[in-house]
Amino acid sequence: MSFIIGTTISPDPRTGLATAKTVDGHIDFALVPDDFRGIDALEFSSWLGPLTKELGLIPEVRVTHAEPFHIATASATLDYTARTRAGLAIGISTTDAEAALFGRRAAADAVPAWTESAQVIDVVRRLWDSWDDDAIIRDQATDRYIDRDRLHTVDAQLQDSVGTDYSVLGPSITPRPPQGHPPIVVRADGDNAGAVEAADIVLVDDAGQAKSGRPPRLEDLRVRLGDEVPILARLDAPQGNTEVSGTTARALELQSRGASGILFAAPAESQIEFGIRLVSEIVPALISAGLRTQTAGLGTQSAASGTDSTTDLRGRLGLPVARSLFAHA
Repeated sequence: MSFIIGTTISPDPRTGLATAKTVDGHIDFALVPDDFRGIDALEFSSWLGPLTKELGLIPEVRVTHAEPFHIATASATLDYTARTRAGLAIGISTTDAEAALFGRRAAADAVPAWTESAQVIDVVRRLWDSWDDDAIIRDQATDRYIDRDRLHTVDAQLQDSVGTDYSVLGPSITPRPPQGHPPIVVRADGDNAGAVEAADIVLVDDAGQAKSGRPPRLEDLRVRLGDEVPILARLDAPQGNTEVSGTTARALELQSRGASGILFAAPAESQIEFGIRLVSEIVPALISAGLRTQTAGLGTQSAASGTDSTTDLRGRLGLPVARSLFAHA
């Protein structure tokens, strides 16, 4: 499979859109971070969806203070507006300032916040699957739009990051996403083993050899997760010519250590410039090194999904077709 390439795109209506259009068709996806200081990443991605053609769109959602039901419906809607190119990056909130923006609960510590996020991932997938793919029947003879026997009850009991029990009831109000399960991305750290195990794609900050002499985290994750889970190394976007020239060698080294690809973290103030450099210099160099195909790795989707490989993010990232959790219910 082609080496996966992604970049961050900050949710700025001018530079974000220009960057997305620049890299569209050349890389696999854009991860849209959410720092609560501007436009919501999920809403911004939904705006980008109809304005792009091939670019995967993976907004970050901080699940600590957000309702799982709303996360599920909004991300399913994104998969429709982006025509099977949606993903979902799971994050947490741990500061008083972020908690005050919502006013629902106190700030959380990282460990319980990540514990809750693993539960949220499970519930979101169950809500996505709460409609069978053929639930919409449009039966004029009986005036039925849906067959309620093809909807599934979700009654999940969770505990939030401050120890309060709550429930999530379904089915969803949004039909099953076209991909079934948009890919879920989690950035690995020391407190979120459960969320990492639940993710489809794992991000790792590559820091080389640990000071203690233990193997690097990239290798640890590859052994722990096996060969089926794509692991992407998160790197600062190279800026100068010297940094850019070393990107191919770095990519080859990361691949040899088990990385499936790279996510470049581009500063918001220079994301357009980096997007141009990514398309004009970095991607061609990766193609020359045999890490990418001339078609930017698009076209790996299994025919079993029935969707165009250039628009199905799961297939592009090497993930199997998502089967419904209720398939045998």
